[in-house]
Amino acid sequence: MKNKLRLGILGTGIIVRGSHLPVLQNHPNVEVVAAGNLHPESLASLAADFNIPNTFTDFSAMAADPEIDAVINALPNYLHAPVSIQMLEAGKHVLCEKPMAMSVEEAEQMIVASEKANQKLMIGHMWRFDREIIWLRNLVNSGELGKIFRVKSHEVLVYDVYGQDPSTSSWFVNPELSGGGVMTDMTVHSIDTLRFVLGDVMPTRVSARVGTYFEDIPVEDTATLMLEFDGEVTALIEAGWYNLYADELQGYTQVFGTRGYASAVPAEVRMHVQGTWSVTRPSFPARKVQEDLGAFRAQIDHFVDCILHDKQPKPGGADGLLVMRVLEAAYRSAETEKTVAI
Repeated sequence: MKNKLRLGILGTGIIVRGSHLPVLQNHPNVEVVAAGNLHPESLASLAADFNIPNTFTDFSAMAADPEIDAVINALPNYLHAPVSIQMLEAGKHVLCEKPMAMSVEEAEQMIVASEKANQKLMIGHMWRFDREIIWLRNLVNSGELGKIFRVKSHEVLVYDVYGQDPSTSSWFVNPELSGGGVMTDMTVHSIDTLRFVLGDVMPTRVSARVGTYFEDIPVEDTATLMLEFDGEVTALIEAGWYNLYADELQGYTQVFGTRGYASAVPAEVRMHVQGTWSVTRPSFPARKVQEDLGAFRAQIDHFVDCILHDKQPKPGGADGLLVMRVLEAAYRSAETEKTVAI
């Protein structure tokens, strides 16, 4: 493998334009050589705006191109598994956006394809690379907070801040293209983030409730999950589109321990020592309203480093598969109104 990775980008949406390509264009070890999408107009616009030399509306042709070493798959969810498998089988490494697939079965097929082809498969759970989330994980790991017994996370988009995001005419609200609503789109972030903060613990069971309250769409726009992890840790996860209120911005994560409390996005620590409370608010660089671009930069750095130095990426296929298992169990719970084992 050369020191400069020749990369293709799949998809033309806001995550590509606003997060992936701004990072990729300035990366010293990456050359963006191709872009692929099913819609020629948006593809041509993307290529012109970011000076991408080659475009493909035929994914088979893109997979067959020997000048592409790896791809980022940011296509709509229904294309995550089939196109990722196509690229893996053609000898290309894949960073696939979340959710990994439309089902547990598809996720398992992606892992098999990666192993057979001996190509890297990474899943885009980018909060693992956020500075504040890493700080929170390190704080938990230090033991300073004592025994952790409860955690919370939310991925809530407030209408006043984000507007109509996602658009009610987009593929995000079409279950055949997305696989589900806000649980599929947003809850997966919280599931993986909490696992990461707690040291990649295993989830054991979940209880979920969903509803569609704010827009006339065929999928849920609001979800609440009670998730249990090994070690007697209980998690509350909230997700929402178009909601009218949220405690903090998207990505807010809280940890409750027997000696103290801490949160990220924003970062804060409250400790109770010898009958006295202390409050500390670590300083971090200013971030965007949503995900910090620095997290995407660190995610790409890790993906490229794993390819160039033959290391296994984290989060990999197994991490994405576990999130899919929780997601499927959560939908079963919402349908049956019962707690479901994972």
